[in-house]
Amino acid sequence: MKFIAFISGLVTSILMYKVVFSDKDDFIECVKFWLTPDIVSMFRGKYWDDHWGEFKLIIWLGVSFAVAYGVYHL
Repeated sequence: MKFIAFISGLVTSILMYKVVFSDKDDFIECVKFWLTPDIVSMFRGKYWDDHWGEFKLIIWLGVSFAVAYGVYHL
C-alpha cells in the first residue's frame, strides 16, 4: 500500500508540475523565492512575485502530499 501511495503522489506531482510551473526556470525561481526572506524580496522590489512563487510551490507540494496521504489511508 505504501508503494501505491508513493506512486500516486509522484504521478500527481508530475502532472501538477506541468500545470503550475511554466518551465524549469519558473520552478527554480519559486524555490529561490521560498528560500529568500520576505524582507529581502521587499527591498528588491519583488515582494508580490515572492508571495506568488511561494504560493505555487506550497500548492504543488500540498496537493501531491495530500493525494499520497489520502491513497495511503484509504
